[in-house]
Amino acid sequence: MLQPIVLYSSNHNILRTETKQSDIKNDKENLQKLIGDMKDTLESVGGLGLAANQIGRNESVCLVQLGDKLITMVNPFITDSGGEKKISIEGCLSIPDVTAKVERDEIVSVKFVNPDNDWQEEEMRVEFPYSVIVQHEVDHLNGILMIDYLSPMQKQLIQTKLKKVARGNADINYVGMVWRDSVRSWSLVGPFHKLMEFYNYHSTDNSFSSNGEVDVISNESEVIGEQEEGTQAEENTPREITEHEIGQDPKKQGKEKV
Repeated sequence: MLQPIVLYSSNHNILRTETKQSDIKNDKENLQKLIGDMKDTLESVGGLGLAANQIGRNESVCLVQLGDKLITMVNPFITDSGGEKKISIEGCLSIPDVTAKVERDEIVSVKFVNPDNDWQEEEMRVEFPYSVIVQHEVDHLNGILMIDYLSPMQKQLIQTKLKKVARGNADINYVGMVWRDSVRSWSLVGPFHKLMEFYNYHSTDNSFSSNGEVDVISNESEVIGEQEEGTQAEENTPREITEHEIGQDPKKQGKEKV
């Protein structure tokens, strides 16, 4: 089932809270439904990855697009890293209109449970540029955003854009949701036609109130945390890219979109 994307705000800590370890033994049915929701959402909005807390769920689950394969990772953690440090330009569905040059490891090994392989534990070695996607999504599950890697000056330069995202005024082509601190509730935002499609899609669901505020993200959704005291802001970028347009340092090599 299609879900809205949680958009960045310094007034709520959904994206800033480390997700709990998912209970694979006792909760496979709910996890399978969550994974279905995440796949539907990622297919609709586009992008190369999605973490469960980006749709408001407190579960350690993420999707990563590695070439032509979409990999579902439950309880992923990076066990090893190596190679050179690579600088890539990253974007994020939860922080639209913002990009960041982030330095990450060229090669990572990630261990996770794969629900598409009978819930078996696997370990995978991932090389650049796909290693960037894995690190970005695992960061999400640990409450870390790409903008956290920016310098204080770079963060200051993107304050205006971050405030625009938090107000729900970012230029997006999908349905997002923003936290309205004044009423302590969620509101859906996005292009009018996408909002109408979304409401029609959920027309038999009781997830939304008549005034357009989000009561819960979905019937089974769990919102993480309450209010955050004030998260530092973030980003540098002269141009907009989708999540994730990944390239090495342009001084060393041309940008590569994956």
